[in-house]
Amino acid sequence: MTRKLAWLCIARSVPSTFCLSLAVSLLPATYSLAGDWQLTESTAFGLTHVDRSGNNPYSGMVLQATPTLNFVGESGRSFANVNYRPTFSVGGGTTDPKFLTHDLIARGQVEAIEDVFFLGANASARLYGNEGIAGSVDSININSDGGQSYSLGVTPEFRFHLNRYADLVSRNNFNKVWYDDDNSSSRSDSFQSVYHVGLRNGRHFGPLSWRADASYDITEYDTRTDDRREATVGVGYRVTSQLQMNGEVGYERNDLQTSRPETEGSIWTVGADWNPGPRTTVAVSAGERYFGSIYDFDFTHTSRRTQFRLGASRDVDNRRSSQLVDSFFFIDDGTGNPVLDPATGDPIVVAGQQVQQVDEDYVTERVRASLLVTGRRTTARVSASLETRDYEVSGDNEDTYYLSFGVNREMGNRISAGVNANYQFEDNNNFGDSDYYDVRLSLSRAIGRESSASVSISHHERDADNPTDSYREDRIGITFVTGFL
Repeated sequence: MTRKLAWLCIARSVPSTFCLSLAVSLLPATYSLAGDWQLTESTAFGLTHVDRSGNNPYSGMVLQATPTLNFVGESGRSFANVNYRPTFSVGGGTTDPKFLTHDLIARGQVEAIEDVFFLGANASARLYGNEGIAGSVDSININSDGGQSYSLGVTPEFRFHLNRYADLVSRNNFNKVWYDDDNSSSRSDSFQSVYHVGLRNGRHFGPLSWRADASYDITEYDTRTDDRREATVGVGYRVTSQLQMNGEVGYERNDLQTSRPETEGSIWTVGADWNPGPRTTVAVSAGERYFGSIYDFDFTHTSRRTQFRLGASRDVDNRRSSQLVDSFFFIDDGTGNPVLDPATGDPIVVAGQQVQQVDEDYVTERVRASLLVTGRRTTARVSASLETRDYEVSGDNEDTYYLSFGVNREMGNRISAGVNANYQFEDNNNFGDSDYYDVRLSLSRAIGRESSASVSISHHERDADNPTDSYREDRIGITFVTGFL
Protein backbone atom coordinates (compact mmCIF):
# COMPACT_ATOMS: atom_id res chain seq x y z
CA MET A 1 0.00 0.00 0.00
CA THR A 2 2.74 2.46 0.92
CA ARG A 3 4.66 1.82 -2.29
CA LYS A 4 1.54 2.37 -4.40
CA LEU A 5 0.77 5.60 -2.56
CA ALA A 6 4.30 6.97 -2.94
CA TRP A 7 4.36 6.16 -6.66
CA LEU A 8 0.92 7.70 -7.13
CA CYS A 9 2.26 10.99 -5.77
CA ILE A 10 5.22 10.87 -8.18
CA ALA A 11 3.81 9.41 -11.36
CA ARG A 12 0.81 11.72 -11.28
CA SER A 13 3.02 14.57 -10.11
CA VAL A 14 0.53 15.72 -7.46
CA PRO A 15 2.02 18.55 -5.36
CA SER A 16 -0.51 17.81 -2.66
CA THR A 17 0.11 18.38 1.02
CA PHE A 18 -2.29 15.58 1.89
CA CYS A 19 -0.75 13.00 -0.46
CA LEU A 20 2.85 13.65 0.47
CA SER A 21 2.19 14.03 4.18
CA LEU A 22 0.24 10.78 4.17
CA ALA A 23 3.16 9.04 2.46
CA VAL A 24 5.47 10.33 5.19
CA SER A 25 3.17 9.10 7.93
CA LEU A 26 2.87 5.61 6.45
CA LEU A 27 6.49 4.95 5.55
CA PRO A 28 9.35 4.41 8.02
CA ALA A 29 12.25 6.81 8.36
CA THR A 30 14.36 4.81 5.88
CA TYR A 31 12.38 2.36 3.77
CA SER A 32 13.70 0.49 0.72
CA LEU A 33 11.22 -0.54 -1.98
CA ALA A 34 11.51 -3.21 -4.67
CA GLY A 35 14.33 -2.20 -6.95
CA ASP A 36 16.70 0.56 -5.96
CA TRP A 37 14.24 2.80 -4.06
CA GLN A 38 14.64 4.67 -0.81
CA LEU A 39 12.54 7.09 1.20
CA THR A 40 13.80 9.12 4.15
CA GLU A 41 11.83 11.48 6.37
CA SER A 42 12.48 13.91 9.18
CA THR A 43 10.67 16.78 10.86
CA ALA A 44 12.17 20.02 12.17
CA PHE A 45 10.55 22.08 14.93
CA GLY A 46 11.88 25.63 15.25
CA LEU A 47 11.38 28.77 17.32
CA THR A 48 12.81 31.97 15.80
CA HIS A 49 12.90 35.55 17.04
CA VAL A 50 12.75 38.04 14.15
CA ASP A 51 13.45 41.77 14.24
CA ARG A 52 12.98 43.71 11.00
CA SER A 53 13.33 47.43 10.30
CA GLY A 54 12.78 49.47 7.14
CA ASN A 55 10.27 48.18 4.59
CA ASN A 56 7.37 46.32 6.32
CA PRO A 57 8.88 46.31 9.84
CA TYR A 58 7.89 43.59 12.31
CA SER A 59 9.21 41.90 15.42
CA GLY A 60 8.36 38.81 17.45
CA MET A 61 8.62 35.03 17.76
CA VAL A 62 7.74 32.54 15.00
CA LEU A 63 7.03 28.88 15.73
CA GLN A 64 7.56 26.49 12.80
CA ALA A 65 7.26 22.79 11.93
CA THR A 66 8.87 21.46 8.72
CA PRO A 67 8.47 17.82 7.67
CA THR A 68 10.95 16.73 4.98
CA LEU A 69 10.40 13.87 2.55
CA ASN A 70 13.08 12.56 0.15
CA PHE A 71 12.10 9.74 -2.20
CA VAL A 72 14.51 8.56 -4.91
CA GLY A 73 15.02 5.39 -6.86
CA GLU A 74 14.76 3.49 -10.09
CA SER A 75 13.85 0.08 -11.42
CA GLY A 76 13.89 -1.49 -14.85
CA ARG A 77 10.86 0.50 -16.04
CA SER A 78 10.61 3.55 -13.80
CA PHE A 79 12.45 6.22 -11.86
CA ALA A 80 11.41 8.90 -9.38
CA ASN A 81 13.03 11.76 -7.52
CA VAL A 82 11.16 13.83 -4.92
CA ASN A 83 12.25 16.41 -2.37
CA TYR A 84 9.30 17.94 -0.53
CA ARG A 85 9.29 20.29 2.47
CA PRO A 86 6.06 21.93 3.71
CA THR A 87 6.51 24.52 6.47
CA PHE A 88 3.84 25.39 9.01
CA SER A 89 4.34 28.74 10.77
CA VAL A 90 2.59 30.66 13.54
CA GLY A 91 3.81 34.14 14.47
CA GLY A 92 3.64 36.31 17.57
CA GLY A 93 4.14 40.02 18.11
CA THR A 94 3.87 41.95 14.84
CA THR A 95 5.23 39.15 12.65
CA ASP A 96 3.11 37.97 9.72
CA PRO A 97 4.37 34.58 8.51
CA LYS A 98 2.41 32.49 6.01
CA PHE A 99 0.79 29.56 7.81
CA LEU A 100 1.71 26.99 5.14
CA THR A 101 4.34 27.14 2.41
CA HIS A 102 5.67 24.43 0.11
CA ASP A 103 9.09 23.60 -1.35
CA LEU A 104 8.92 20.77 -3.87
CA ILE A 105 11.03 19.33 -6.67
CA ALA A 106 9.56 16.13 -8.12
CA ARG A 107 10.26 14.16 -11.30
CA GLY A 108 9.38 10.63 -12.37
CA GLN A 109 8.72 8.37 -15.33
CA VAL A 110 7.20 4.94 -15.87
CA GLU A 111 7.39 2.72 -18.93
CA ALA A 112 3.67 1.95 -19.11
CA ILE A 113 3.84 -0.14 -22.31
CA GLU A 114 7.18 -1.79 -22.93
CA ASP A 115 9.21 0.02 -25.60
CA VAL A 116 6.11 1.96 -26.73
CA PHE A 117 4.57 4.32 -24.15
CA PHE A 118 6.44 6.26 -21.47
CA LEU A 119 4.62 8.54 -19.05
CA GLY A 120 6.64 11.18 -17.23
CA ALA A 121 5.53 13.67 -14.64
CA ASN A 122 7.03 16.60 -12.75
CA ALA A 123 5.97 19.10 -10.12
CA SER A 124 7.44 22.03 -8.26
CA ALA A 125 6.49 24.46 -5.51
CA ARG A 126 8.70 27.47 -4.97
CA LEU A 127 8.77 30.75 -3.08
CA TYR A 128 9.52 33.80 -5.23
CA GLY A 129 10.26 37.46 -4.65
CA ASN A 130 7.91 40.31 -5.53
CA GLU A 131 10.75 41.98 -7.40
CA GLY A 132 13.86 40.94 -9.24
CA ILE A 133 15.99 41.28 -6.12
CA ALA A 134 13.63 40.77 -3.23
CA GLY A 135 16.30 38.66 -1.56
CA SER A 136 15.86 35.35 0.18
CA VAL A 137 12.15 34.55 0.56
CA ASP A 138 10.87 32.06 3.13
CA SER A 139 7.71 31.40 5.14
CA ILE A 140 8.58 34.16 7.64
CA ASN A 141 8.93 37.07 5.19
CA ILE A 142 6.87 35.81 2.24
CA ASN A 143 3.90 38.07 2.98
CA SER A 144 6.24 41.09 2.87
CA ASP A 145 8.59 40.13 0.04
CA GLY A 146 7.11 37.39 -2.15
CA GLY A 147 4.60 34.68 -2.91
CA GLN A 148 4.14 30.98 -3.65
CA SER A 149 4.23 29.43 -7.12
CA TYR A 150 3.42 25.92 -8.33
CA SER A 151 3.94 23.89 -11.48
CA LEU A 152 2.54 20.54 -12.54
CA GLY A 153 3.33 18.70 -15.77
CA VAL A 154 2.96 15.41 -17.59
CA THR A 155 5.12 14.25 -20.51
CA PRO A 156 3.58 11.38 -22.49
CA GLU A 157 5.99 9.89 -25.01
CA PHE A 158 5.29 7.32 -27.73
CA ARG A 159 7.90 5.31 -29.63
CA PHE A 160 7.14 3.11 -32.64
CA HIS A 161 9.76 0.99 -34.36
CA LEU A 162 9.02 1.16 -38.10
CA ASN A 163 11.93 -0.78 -39.60
CA ARG A 164 15.70 -0.85 -39.48
CA TYR A 165 15.80 2.54 -41.22
CA ALA A 166 13.52 4.70 -39.06
CA ASP A 167 11.54 4.99 -35.82
CA LEU A 168 8.54 7.21 -35.13
CA VAL A 169 8.44 9.25 -31.90
CA SER A 170 6.00 11.65 -30.29
CA ARG A 171 7.22 13.57 -27.23
CA ASN A 172 4.49 15.77 -25.79
CA ASN A 173 4.36 18.05 -22.78
CA PHE A 174 1.43 19.52 -20.85
CA ASN A 175 2.10 21.74 -17.85
CA LYS A 176 0.41 24.33 -15.70
CA VAL A 177 2.00 27.16 -13.68
CA TRP A 178 -0.03 29.06 -11.11
CA TYR A 179 0.40 31.40 -8.15
CA ASP A 180 -1.31 31.81 -4.80
CA ASP A 181 -1.69 35.58 -5.22
CA ASP A 182 -2.91 35.89 -8.80
CA ASN A 183 -4.23 39.42 -8.41
CA SER A 184 -2.98 41.07 -11.58
CA SER A 185 -1.97 40.32 -15.16
CA SER A 186 1.67 40.37 -14.05
CA ARG A 187 1.01 37.16 -12.07
CA SER A 188 -1.03 35.32 -14.67
CA ASP A 189 -1.69 31.60 -14.35
CA SER A 190 -0.89 29.71 -17.53
CA PHE A 191 -1.22 26.35 -19.24
CA GLN A 192 1.17 25.06 -21.91
CA SER A 193 0.56 22.29 -24.45
CA VAL A 194 3.40 21.02 -26.63
CA TYR A 195 2.53 18.57 -29.41
CA HIS A 196 5.38 16.83 -31.20
CA VAL A 197 5.99 14.23 -33.87
CA GLY A 198 9.34 13.11 -35.22
CA LEU A 199 11.35 10.50 -37.05
CA ARG A 200 14.61 8.98 -35.84
CA ASN A 201 17.22 6.95 -37.66
CA GLY A 202 17.08 3.19 -37.29
CA ARG A 203 19.86 0.72 -36.56
CA HIS A 204 20.96 0.58 -40.20
CA PHE A 205 22.91 3.84 -40.09
CA GLY A 206 25.55 2.92 -37.49
CA PRO A 207 27.53 5.97 -36.32
CA LEU A 208 25.40 8.28 -38.49
CA SER A 209 22.22 9.63 -36.89
CA TRP A 210 19.44 11.77 -38.30
CA ARG A 211 16.10 13.11 -37.19
CA ALA A 212 13.14 15.18 -38.39
CA ASP A 213 10.81 16.99 -35.99
CA ALA A 214 7.69 19.15 -36.05
CA SER A 215 6.14 20.75 -32.96
CA TYR A 216 3.31 23.06 -32.00
CA ASP A 217 3.59 24.90 -28.67
CA ILE A 218 0.67 26.92 -27.30
CA THR A 219 0.72 28.74 -23.95
CA GLU A 220 -2.53 30.17 -22.63
CA TYR A 221 -2.32 32.99 -20.08
CA ASP A 222 -5.25 34.71 -18.39
CA THR A 223 -4.96 37.65 -20.76
CA ARG A 224 -3.31 36.31 -23.94
CA THR A 225 -2.14 33.26 -25.88
CA ASP A 226 1.34 32.63 -27.29
CA ASP A 227 1.95 29.97 -29.89
CA ARG A 228 5.10 28.65 -31.51
CA ARG A 229 5.48 26.37 -34.54
CA GLU A 230 8.75 24.76 -35.50
CA ALA A 231 10.04 22.20 -38.01
CA THR A 232 13.66 21.00 -38.07
CA VAL A 233 15.89 18.31 -39.52
CA GLY A 234 19.14 17.29 -37.89
CA VAL A 235 22.11 15.03 -38.44
CA GLY A 236 24.79 13.70 -36.16
CA TYR A 237 27.91 11.62 -36.46
CA ARG A 238 29.74 9.71 -33.75
CA VAL A 239 33.37 10.41 -34.57
CA THR A 240 34.68 8.29 -31.70
CA SER A 241 33.16 6.58 -28.68
CA GLN A 242 33.73 9.85 -26.83
CA LEU A 243 32.81 12.50 -29.44
CA GLN A 244 29.49 13.18 -31.21
CA MET A 245 29.01 16.01 -33.76
CA ASN A 246 25.51 17.46 -34.33
CA GLY A 247 23.75 19.98 -36.56
CA GLU A 248 20.22 21.03 -37.48
CA VAL A 249 18.34 23.45 -39.73
CA GLY A 250 14.70 24.42 -39.79
CA TYR A 251 12.06 27.11 -39.71
CA GLU A 252 10.00 28.65 -36.90
CA ARG A 253 6.82 30.72 -36.95
CA ASN A 254 5.68 32.37 -33.73
CA ASP A 255 2.79 34.52 -32.56
CA LEU A 256 4.14 36.16 -29.40
CA GLN A 257 3.78 39.31 -27.32
CA THR A 258 6.80 41.32 -28.46
CA SER A 259 7.81 44.65 -29.93
CA ARG A 260 9.77 42.94 -32.72
CA PRO A 261 8.39 43.31 -36.26
CA GLU A 262 9.15 39.66 -37.08
CA THR A 263 9.01 36.52 -34.95
CA GLU A 264 9.59 33.92 -37.66
CA GLY A 265 12.47 32.79 -39.80
CA SER A 266 15.06 30.11 -40.36
CA ILE A 267 16.89 28.46 -37.47
CA TRP A 268 20.11 26.49 -37.34
CA THR A 269 22.52 25.08 -34.76
CA VAL A 270 25.78 23.17 -34.77
CA GLY A 271 27.34 21.49 -31.77
CA ALA A 272 29.19 18.62 -30.17
CA ASP A 273 28.92 16.27 -27.20
CA TRP A 274 32.21 15.12 -25.70
CA ASN A 275 32.67 12.58 -22.92
CA PRO A 276 36.42 12.34 -22.32
CA GLY A 277 35.88 10.07 -19.31
CA PRO A 278 33.15 8.45 -17.24
CA ARG A 279 33.11 11.40 -14.82
CA THR A 280 33.24 14.30 -17.32
CA THR A 281 30.75 15.54 -19.91
CA VAL A 282 30.88 18.55 -22.23
CA ALA A 283 28.07 19.77 -24.51
CA VAL A 284 28.34 22.85 -26.71
CA SER A 285 26.15 24.32 -29.45
CA ALA A 286 25.68 27.61 -31.32
CA GLY A 287 23.21 28.87 -33.89
CA GLU A 288 20.64 31.47 -34.93
CA ARG A 289 16.96 32.20 -34.23
CA TYR A 290 14.52 35.02 -35.01
CA PHE A 291 15.96 37.28 -32.29
CA GLY A 292 19.63 36.69 -33.13
CA SER A 293 22.40 34.34 -32.09
CA ILE A 294 21.98 31.52 -29.58
CA TYR A 295 24.49 29.33 -27.80
CA ASP A 296 24.62 26.76 -25.04
CA PHE A 297 27.51 25.27 -23.08
CA ASP A 298 27.39 22.74 -20.27
CA PHE A 299 30.34 21.15 -18.48
CA THR A 300 30.13 18.69 -15.59
CA HIS A 301 32.85 16.85 -13.73
CA THR A 302 32.46 14.48 -10.80
CA SER A 303 35.17 12.89 -8.70
CA ARG A 304 35.06 10.98 -5.46
CA ARG A 305 34.96 14.18 -3.40
CA THR A 306 34.03 16.98 -5.82
CA GLN A 307 31.17 17.86 -8.14
CA PHE A 308 31.55 20.78 -10.52
CA ARG A 309 29.14 22.21 -13.07
CA LEU A 310 29.51 25.17 -15.43
CA GLY A 311 26.93 26.43 -17.91
CA ALA A 312 26.52 29.36 -20.28
CA SER A 313 23.70 30.17 -22.69
CA ARG A 314 21.88 32.77 -24.77
CA ASP A 315 18.23 32.24 -25.66
CA VAL A 316 14.74 33.61 -25.15
CA ASP A 317 13.07 32.85 -21.83
CA ASN A 318 10.26 34.00 -19.54
CA ARG A 319 9.17 33.90 -15.92
CA ARG A 320 6.85 30.89 -16.22
CA SER A 321 9.57 28.62 -17.59
CA SER A 322 11.74 29.37 -14.55
CA GLN A 323 9.10 27.66 -12.39
CA LEU A 324 9.34 24.35 -14.27
CA VAL A 325 11.49 21.58 -12.83
CA ASP A 326 13.60 21.08 -15.95
CA SER A 327 14.83 24.69 -15.74
CA PHE A 328 16.43 24.17 -12.32
CA PHE A 329 20.21 24.18 -12.42
CA PHE A 330 21.06 22.01 -9.43
CA ILE A 331 24.02 19.90 -8.40
CA ASP A 332 23.25 16.22 -8.87
CA ASP A 333 24.95 13.09 -7.61
CA GLY A 334 25.85 11.79 -11.06
CA THR A 335 22.62 9.82 -11.45
CA GLY A 336 20.26 12.80 -11.77
CA ASN A 337 19.34 13.07 -8.10
CA PRO A 338 19.86 16.51 -6.52
CA VAL A 339 22.49 16.81 -3.80
CA LEU A 340 21.03 18.16 -0.56
CA ASP A 341 22.64 20.93 1.45
CA PRO A 342 23.61 19.35 4.81
CA ALA A 343 22.82 22.60 6.62
CA THR A 344 19.28 23.08 5.27
CA GLY A 345 18.19 19.83 3.63
CA ASP A 346 17.35 21.71 0.42
CA PRO A 347 18.56 20.73 -3.05
CA ILE A 348 21.49 22.95 -4.02
CA VAL A 349 19.92 25.06 -6.78
CA VAL A 350 22.33 27.33 -8.63
CA ALA A 351 19.82 29.63 -10.34
CA GLY A 352 19.39 31.75 -7.26
CA GLN A 353 18.32 35.17 -8.47
CA GLN A 354 14.72 36.17 -9.07
CA VAL A 355 13.20 37.74 -12.19
CA GLN A 356 10.68 40.54 -12.56
CA GLN A 357 7.15 39.41 -11.81
CA VAL A 358 5.79 39.97 -15.33
CA ASP A 359 4.82 37.37 -17.92
CA GLU A 360 6.97 38.85 -20.67
CA ASP A 361 9.58 37.13 -22.80
CA TYR A 362 13.15 38.32 -22.53
CA VAL A 363 16.40 37.52 -24.31
CA THR A 364 18.86 36.33 -21.69
CA GLU A 365 22.56 35.64 -21.53
CA ARG A 366 23.64 33.74 -18.44
CA VAL A 367 26.61 32.02 -16.90
CA ARG A 368 26.14 29.67 -13.92
CA ALA A 369 28.60 27.56 -11.96
CA SER A 370 28.59 25.37 -8.88
CA LEU A 371 31.15 23.41 -6.91
CA LEU A 372 30.54 20.91 -4.13
CA VAL A 373 33.46 19.46 -2.17
CA THR A 374 32.80 16.65 0.31
CA GLY A 375 35.46 15.62 2.80
CA ARG A 376 35.43 13.15 5.63
CA ARG A 377 34.28 15.83 8.09
CA THR A 378 33.73 18.94 5.96
CA THR A 379 31.29 19.78 3.17
CA ALA A 380 31.73 23.01 1.22
CA ARG A 381 29.73 24.44 -1.66
CA VAL A 382 29.87 27.57 -3.78
CA SER A 383 27.59 28.64 -6.63
CA ALA A 384 27.42 31.76 -8.76
CA SER A 385 25.50 33.16 -11.70
CA LEU A 386 25.59 36.22 -13.94
CA GLU A 387 22.69 37.13 -16.20
CA THR A 388 21.53 39.90 -18.49
CA ARG A 389 17.91 40.25 -19.61
CA ASP A 390 16.43 42.37 -22.41
CA TYR A 391 12.63 42.37 -22.19
CA GLU A 392 10.71 42.00 -25.44
CA VAL A 393 7.77 44.37 -24.79
CA SER A 394 8.69 46.96 -22.16
CA GLY A 395 12.26 47.41 -23.37
CA ASP A 396 13.57 47.03 -19.84
CA ASN A 397 17.05 45.64 -19.44
CA GLU A 398 18.76 44.42 -16.30
CA ASP A 399 21.96 42.83 -15.11
CA THR A 400 21.93 40.46 -12.15
CA TYR A 401 24.69 38.76 -10.17
CA TYR A 402 24.35 36.02 -7.59
CA LEU A 403 26.87 34.36 -5.28
CA SER A 404 26.26 31.75 -2.61
CA PHE A 405 28.53 29.64 -0.45
CA GLY A 406 28.28 27.35 2.53
CA VAL A 407 30.54 25.26 4.73
CA ASN A 408 29.49 22.55 7.17
CA ARG A 409 32.08 21.01 9.53
CA GLU A 410 31.82 18.03 11.86
CA MET A 411 33.58 19.22 15.00
CA GLY A 412 33.65 15.98 16.98
CA ASN A 413 31.60 14.89 19.99
CA ARG A 414 28.59 14.80 17.60
CA ILE A 415 28.76 18.59 17.13
CA SER A 416 28.75 20.33 13.73
CA ALA A 417 28.98 23.97 12.70
CA GLY A 418 27.93 25.70 9.51
CA VAL A 419 28.11 29.06 7.77
CA ASN A 420 26.05 30.08 4.75
CA ALA A 421 25.98 33.36 2.85
CA ASN A 422 24.23 34.75 -0.24
CA TYR A 423 24.71 37.94 -2.22
CA GLN A 424 22.60 39.35 -5.07
CA PHE A 425 22.91 42.50 -7.15
CA GLU A 426 20.54 43.92 -9.77
CA ASP A 427 20.85 46.90 -12.07
CA ASN A 428 17.58 47.73 -13.87
CA ASN A 429 17.27 50.66 -16.26
CA ASN A 430 13.83 51.58 -14.82
CA PHE A 431 14.00 50.55 -11.16
CA GLY A 432 17.61 51.42 -10.40
CA ASP A 433 20.18 49.42 -8.43
CA SER A 434 19.52 47.08 -5.57
CA ASP A 435 21.69 44.65 -3.65
CA TYR A 436 20.93 42.05 -1.02
CA TYR A 437 22.95 39.80 1.22
CA ASP A 438 22.38 37.40 4.08
CA VAL A 439 24.70 35.49 6.43
CA ARG A 440 23.71 32.53 8.61
CA LEU A 441 25.74 30.82 11.34
CA SER A 442 24.58 27.57 12.92
CA LEU A 443 25.74 25.09 15.54
CA SER A 444 24.10 21.69 15.95
CA ARG A 445 24.50 18.55 18.02
CA ALA A 446 23.22 15.04 17.37
CA ILE A 447 21.28 13.77 20.38
CA GLY A 448 20.23 10.42 18.98
CA ARG A 449 20.44 8.28 15.89
CA GLU A 450 17.59 10.20 14.23
CA SER A 451 17.57 13.48 16.19
CA SER A 452 19.57 16.69 16.53
CA ALA A 453 19.26 20.15 18.05
CA SER A 454 20.71 23.40 16.68
CA VAL A 455 20.93 27.13 17.24
CA SER A 456 21.35 29.67 14.43
CA ILE A 457 21.90 33.39 13.95
CA SER A 458 21.29 35.22 10.67
CA HIS A 459 21.36 38.72 9.24
CA HIS A 460 19.49 39.83 6.09
CA GLU A 461 19.85 43.23 4.46
CA ARG A 462 18.66 44.91 1.27
CA ASP A 463 19.86 48.29 0.03
CA ALA A 464 17.85 49.76 -2.88
CA ASP A 465 17.80 53.06 -4.76
CA ASN A 466 14.16 53.28 -3.71
CA PRO A 467 14.46 53.68 0.08
CA THR A 468 11.01 52.13 0.68
CA ASP A 469 12.42 48.81 -0.64
CA SER A 470 15.35 48.70 1.80
CA TYR A 471 15.28 46.73 5.04
CA ARG A 472 17.38 45.01 7.72
CA GLU A 473 16.35 41.78 9.38
CA ASP A 474 18.00 39.81 12.20
CA ARG A 475 17.03 36.36 13.39
CA ILE A 476 18.04 33.98 16.16
CA GLY A 477 16.47 30.58 16.46
CA ILE A 478 16.60 27.09 17.90
CA THR A 479 15.61 23.95 15.97
CA PHE A 480 15.00 20.32 16.90
CA VAL A 481 15.06 17.71 14.10
CA THR A 482 13.89 14.14 14.46
CA GLY A 483 12.72 11.15 12.46
CA PHE A 484 9.52 9.76 13.94
CA LEU A 485 9.33 6.31 12.40
